[in-house]
Amino acid sequence: MSVLNKTVKVDAANKYIYFMKLDDEPLANKAIMIGLQGQTSGTNTRQLQTIQTKTLDLKIAGSVNQQRTVLVYFQPGDGIWDKLYHAWKDQVVIHLFRLDLNEISGDKPNRQVPYEYSQCIIATLPQTETLNGVYQSSVQFEVQGIAQTGTTTEDQYEENAFDLGEKLYDALQPNAVGDSNAKQTDTH
Repeated sequence: MSVLNKTVKVDAANKYIYFMKLDDEPLANKAIMIGLQGQTSGTNTRQLQTIQTKTLDLKIAGSVNQQRTVLVYFQPGDGIWDKLYHAWKDQVVIHLFRLDLNEISGDKPNRQVPYEYSQCIIATLPQTETLNGVYQSSVQFEVQGIAQTGTTTEDQYEENAFDLGEKLYDALQPNAVGDSNAKQTDTH
């Protein structure tokens, strides 16, 4: 089939989910979900050098510079902001995992997805902005070296991480919402 006759396949941007684990955490800790791909998803640039000769300029591509922007969301008490602040303040390496949940394969609990892994630092940590009680911040992670791609399995991430990522935009049934510890009852 020619390229002209193929259907355009679109990936849902909201299914690119970022997870992190700090370099000073115990090995047994799982990576935790921190947010969605930011509006400026990431840059892959090279330093450019120009050598001027008598007749023309020569351009040479230099070192690689990568950056990932994540729309980090968190709630009071979940510890995400504290971890980010600790990493920023104490210059702790953040292991950043960008999972493509558009491409989940396999059966639970052994599902896998393609991912991009990078070791990052945070140079700038913006203050949070509140939106209806959920805090969010667009954080730029500066990649050390070059990001690598591969495949990862759900057992490496916090419990139900793949399901939570899949359900961000799903419809729920009435018996699937609420708080199991709530004391309030129907008053109708």
